[in-house]
Amino acid sequence: MVTPMSNRKHMVMSLIEKAARFFFTRFLTHFISTGCVTILEGGNMVTFEGKDSRCHLKSELEIHSPQFYWKVMTQVDLGLADAFINGDFSFVNKETGLLNLIMILIASKELNSNLAEKRGRWTPIFLTTGLSSAKHFLKHLYRQNNLTQARRNISRHYDLSNELFTIFLDDTMSYSSGVFKSDDEDLKIAQMRKIYLLIEKTAYLSCSIENVENIGIHYYQTLRLWRKNFFERQKQITDLGFDDRFVRTCEYYFDYCAAGFKTRTVGDYQVTHTHTYSSINKCFLM
Repeated sequence: MVTPMSNRKHMVMSLIEKAARFFFTRFLTHFISTGCVTILEGGNMVTFEGKDSRCHLKSELEIHSPQFYWKVMTQVDLGLADAFINGDFSFVNKETGLLNLIMILIASKELNSNLAEKRGRWTPIFLTTGLSSAKHFLKHLYRQNNLTQARRNISRHYDLSNELFTIFLDDTMSYSSGVFKSDDEDLKIAQMRKIYLLIEKTAYLSCSIENVENIGIHYYQTLRLWRKNFFERQKQITDLGFDDRFVRTCEYYFDYCAAGFKTRTVGDYQVTHTHTYSSINKCFLM
């Protein structure tokens, strides 16, 4: 069900951006089959609500730049990440808006089984999506590993300094999931339980497929606590020289991964950012 735009005020757009918005709206009309997504654009509002009631999540997006539509329709999920990181849109609910949106998209994709079998991902509308995919493929080829390139890749992925990671990790500095017994358990306790379990399971050679499959929900909880710690200490992050774009990159990383683990959905891509005081590109692996 689609609720049409109300209180019409027009954002100034080029013809291409208007076309992108038209196809974006048409796409969501057919794609959102569960949950509820609302798009706010100036005084305009349009709501996309799925007929299937198994997902009750809601997400409200506020559009700040018409580039949002172009990026999403030409680069699909990477375009959504790029638009969020660059501030082209934001969420009314800062705490759960992004997480809910990703989980709604995952749930709708699973329900649209015929579409999923044909496409395997969000449906690209424009031919330029293929060009964007080719661009990312060529970048990947450029990063193919030899000894020198491997060192460079590792540096770009993880060389963000301990000062940053101590802000949202616990005292063990474990950059992996803890194992929780309750929703409100302390992160360090969960990480120590994980360490002891690894020692125990490895000692008895009992690291089974079942144990690996059940780690998803723990990783979801770990990521939510990392996110909470990150934003509670955001001033420390800005004091280290990281800007708003970096903060949004981390936010997207936390919520994108949390949604994937929560729904047991597998996928990966890279989002890069540049440190304010460094010319070296850093990136998180999602």
